[in-house]
Amino acid sequence: MKTLGIKKIFVLFCLLCMGGYGVQAQQWAQVQKALIRKGERLMTNPAKAQKELSRTYAAADAVAPFLHFSAQDVLPWSFRVQSRAASAYEQAAVLTNNRLELAARLSVEHTVRRLRANRQEIKERLQYARTADLVSLIPPSAKFIFLGEMHHQPDIEKQILYILARYKKRHPEKKIMVLTEFVLDTNVSLLPKEMEARVTSKRAFFNLLMKWRIPVFGLEEPVARAQATNEILTEKKGTAFLSSTALAVQTRNRHWIKQIQAMHETYPDMVFFIYAGLGHTEYNLSASVAAAFPKEETFAMDFFVGKRLRFTPFDRAFNGRFSGVGVWYWKDPKYARLSGFDVSVVLPAGAKK
Repeated sequence: MKTLGIKKIFVLFCLLCMGGYGVQAQQWAQVQKALIRKGERLMTNPAKAQKELSRTYAAADAVAPFLHFSAQDVLPWSFRVQSRAASAYEQAAVLTNNRLELAARLSVEHTVRRLRANRQEIKERLQYARTADLVSLIPPSAKFIFLGEMHHQPDIEKQILYILARYKKRHPEKKIMVLTEFVLDTNVSLLPKEMEARVTSKRAFFNLLMKWRIPVFGLEEPVARAQATNEILTEKKGTAFLSSTALAVQTRNRHWIKQIQAMHETYPDMVFFIYAGLGHTEYNLSASVAAAFPKEETFAMDFFVGKRLRFTPFDRAFNGRFSGVGVWYWKDPKYARLSGFDVSVVLPAGAKK
């Protein structure tokens, strides 16, 4: 089966950029029909569909009014047909999502090429230690400290609790606050009586922070969260806010950025620890929250268990070369933003702290 060539990918990309969001579906009619036929044939063989759709994804914008594509398990170039859009609202949302998905994938490829082009210098500047005092690696100038995790890993939660406790003890003169994906945003610090209503996961984790008198504010917008959860559980058609889509991530991240900025304006002397998933905190991913803040005031750590995941541009560029258990950090910050992190922590499976 033939697939779209690289030239056609960039022609389509240029056309959609020039057309903007006002491009009408009929302008893409011929490509739409071909891709719909192809998609229907491919869906009879899911394994083959996964492979072929990854190669033809550049034309997702063309088919957007009919089919909604989304990343599966956040793996690059691995896509599935999520649903058929029925209403005009769903078509518009899907069109926007698929454009964002395409732009994000092209951005990832560009980042991978830049990393590979600087391969030798990166190898020289990236430092490794089997263990390290992570708090000592955080510069005094950091006001926005991002802690990005692989979800559902208790070992990472323990490590992050250890960092918060140690930072608080080592810097008693500094006031700290946790802003997090895992609590719904109500512009009010989390209280024990609100635990059931506002915490989406990690209740024991946040109970400890409240005992330590560390204020916790939620970042997750309640309406978007409720809609995403409802759609995941019911497989409802029209997934404009499904949490795994590019549109949902961008929508959520923009809200988070505004909330963090508002908190900084209200509490200018506070040090903010932003605790969320890696897809939000890596500097070099699309719509990154961490990348929205000043370089000299921002510090990003990412946490993995066992090994780093291949979905990041950094790991794709180096084929997992820097994936071993330990602590990876930069001699200087020149390549921090391009790599996605200031410090990368790979915990051994079964680690306790």
